[in-house]
Amino acid sequence: MASQPAAVNGGVYYDPYKRSIAESPYPIYKRMREEAPLYYNSEYDFYALTRYNDVRAAFLNHQALSSKHGDILEMIQQKIQIPPGTFIHNDPPSHAIHRNIVARIFSPRRMNGLEVEVRDITRECLDKIAGEKEFDFIEHIGGQIPMRVIGKLLGIPEQDFEMVRESVDSRLRTEGENPLEYESGSLQLDQSFGDYIDWRMKNPADDVITELLGVEFTDETGTQRKLTRDELITYVNILAGAGNETTNKLIGWAGKTLAEFPDQRKLLVENRELIPEAVEELLRFEPPGPHVARYVTEDIEFHGTTVPAGSALLMIVASANRDESIFPNPDVFDIRRDRAAHVTFGYGIHTCIGNVLARMEGRVVLDELLNRFPEWEVDLEEGELLATSTVRGWATLPAWVGKEKPARKPKPVAPAGAPPPASIEGRWNVTIKGPTGPMPSELYLAATNGVLGGEQSGDGTTTVIEGIDYDAASGAVRWVNKVTKPMKLKLEFTGQVEGNTMTGKVKAGFMGSYPFTGQKL
Repeated sequence: MASQPAAVNGGVYYDPYKRSIAESPYPIYKRMREEAPLYYNSEYDFYALTRYNDVRAAFLNHQALSSKHGDILEMIQQKIQIPPGTFIHNDPPSHAIHRNIVARIFSPRRMNGLEVEVRDITRECLDKIAGEKEFDFIEHIGGQIPMRVIGKLLGIPEQDFEMVRESVDSRLRTEGENPLEYESGSLQLDQSFGDYIDWRMKNPADDVITELLGVEFTDETGTQRKLTRDELITYVNILAGAGNETTNKLIGWAGKTLAEFPDQRKLLVENRELIPEAVEELLRFEPPGPHVARYVTEDIEFHGTTVPAGSALLMIVASANRDESIFPNPDVFDIRRDRAAHVTFGYGIHTCIGNVLARMEGRVVLDELLNRFPEWEVDLEEGELLATSTVRGWATLPAWVGKEKPARKPKPVAPAGAPPPASIEGRWNVTIKGPTGPMPSELYLAATNGVLGGEQSGDGTTTVIEGIDYDAASGAVRWVNKVTKPMKLKLEFTGQVEGNTMTGKVKAGFMGSYPFTGQKL
């Protein structure tokens, strides 16, 4: 008889949202492999597999462990709607139909043929920090190169690259130690990609969006057709997200790991033929996506315990990649180890379709980086780690060249010569620089019994704003505006007040983040 879920934990506690665990998860993973190879978290109601062979077998069992409700824990638990064409969140036969379309475009031969262009982009980015004693692995490298590569591949204008990256990043950020919230009850897609699709319909070019517009295929109903506009928006969202996210995080982990293992970095400086092996070891050692989720369609047993149908199951690939039974001395970064296949890109029919591009970018970036900086150190105290149930990697990772850490410049409270913050109460013209142009609104703020409140008007509606925080000493301000027209959306404004001027960014739900400015009336 199967045991109860509480009996499978072995005294181990694992929480994918807990910051202290995310900073150093591998000791917990080791205990889970030994004491609770099938783990159950009652607080968030999910099961987890941590051993290599269990995770590989789970990837292959797409009948009992389905992708149709998504591959992110929160997507499954919140039962969000999956839009058509989301091939990574489909089961056969729909999965194979849509995946084959993308596979033709992202063929290994075509992706490897981009190496010269990727190398040019990499050199251009590194030229900007040539001779510098300090740089940031994400701001100057990881946040730039993948964004530019996938942007050019898709056919997105260069001036919009930063906006696309911010849109991708914003949909993976969480506040505090909380799960992602899909407020609309559906997958968060950036609808502004539709503008690029509409433009390419009238102005075709040699890019992926144009190629997707011309694809004809037979769908699961036997109908010969082209992709719908909604399917195209989904495709571009998936490709832009995957193209930015994995390689961005891979570059950050390369910076940290090679600084911590300088003997391995020295091997690469002396022998560049080892770089492909180094990329594989980086992917094993610090996978950008530590977890992959599945929806359990039928009762399934692991280690004597039944996981009931309707459950959410996490496959912890970051743990599987350090399974001692497969990888000797798994906590040691060793580019010359006997190579077993890691599961960072998944396994079976859902193997990441962009893995060839990610590997090639990682190889090129490492090669060019070591040409400029054969040695570096990283500043973990100033770095910021981003960790969710989906991704784990660096949002910022400062580094310096040389053995001695440069003196850190004090951060000014306000720009030199800036006037002190004026009273924030009153009326403000606030303009968001949105994907389709400026979006004006009027913000009214007033204090009642010492409590700041107000309302914001725009597009013919007025909404009472919530959660207003204002620090008069520094000028920092934050507020939330939950609009219902023209769609239900949570707008989170974070900015800085200097005199009668306000600047900052607004996180606009699934649409991403955009800059805004404010002028007091």
